[in-house]
Amino acid sequence: MLAARLDAASGGAQAPLQLDGGGGAYDMTFSIGTPPQTLSALADTGSDLIWAKCGPCTQCAPQGSPSFYPNTSSSFSKLPCSSSGLCGNLMSQSLATCGAGGAECDYRYSYGLAADSHHYTQGYLASEIFTLGGDAVSGIGFGCTNMSEGGYGTGSGLVGLGRGPLSLVSQLNVGAFSYCLTSDASKTSPLLFGSGDLTGAGVQSTPLLQSSTFYTVKLNSISIGSVKTSGTGSGGIIFDSGTTVTFLAEPAYSLAKAAVLLQTTNLTRVPGRDGYEVCFQTAGAVFPTMVLHFDGGGDMAPPTENYFGPVDNSVSCWIVQKSPSLSIVGNILQMNFHIRYDVGNSVLSFQPADCNSL
Repeated sequence: MLAARLDAASGGAQAPLQLDGGGGAYDMTFSIGTPPQTLSALADTGSDLIWAKCGPCTQCAPQGSPSFYPNTSSSFSKLPCSSSGLCGNLMSQSLATCGAGGAECDYRYSYGLAADSHHYTQGYLASEIFTLGGDAVSGIGFGCTNMSEGGYGTGSGLVGLGRGPLSLVSQLNVGAFSYCLTSDASKTSPLLFGSGDLTGAGVQSTPLLQSSTFYTVKLNSISIGSVKTSGTGSGGIIFDSGTTVTFLAEPAYSLAKAAVLLQTTNLTRVPGRDGYEVCFQTAGAVFPTMVLHFDGGGDMAPPTENYFGPVDNSVSCWIVQKSPSLSIVGNILQMNFHIRYDVGNSVLSFQPADCNSL
């Protein structure tokens, strides 16, 4: 059993963690070990494994961010294959093997939108004390990475906040968590574990679909201005704090794109750029509203800057891209919403908020 845990039953009033960044990579600051070593890592609701670069990590990309040095921590221990349910979970997914005669649980874990071979982390599982917002929590299982490739922001690794047993949410045994992502890169965004229900005006909810890792909800339709799409494809849509832009699988993407073009005939369209297909001259442009209609009656109506953004001084683009597989609500679309993941009751709630002022 993992040793100490935050007490969600007490109301969950934990000191908030801060996510740094705006409209890109939201990094979570925390400490590992005894004495504590402070790191920051990408907060990612789209994956499970917690991992950090363990120094010296000469084969970790990108270089430059701090590493955790296990040989200087008195509370560090490797997790053997025989004593870790976490290792068993990775092995069941063919993501880990036993090394050092069973004394080490070695992993190779892919992450990212496509989970391809160019986004991975490799190392061994370990147990440590994590200090989160002033709370020291012992027995947290994490990946001590000695090789990595692919983008994960400017931090030292990645904090998996998904639904699987490897994630920080599951290991803390909290029933819920919430965050409010700022659009201002100079501000920090609060992240609270075990937080209470959202209250006040504008709270809407939608059921979470069953998934081993992802926070997936059913997207019934999308409205662009006065045009409401008739279909969204299968598989639902994932709320992912670790993905920047919003992705739509077919037919949702083509239907929404056609609706955008129908509602912007008065604007001057220009060639697409930076991966975006729908772009316009910014001067004098008034862009249509966009509303995501979720199952259960939850309607998410983000501010215009969450789905139309400048790519230079004269051009703005629709910040939605076509996905070959998964539909994803990226973190730009989530900005200035208080979003709560009620894992225990399988409900996702959201509420418009000025996250910059929290």
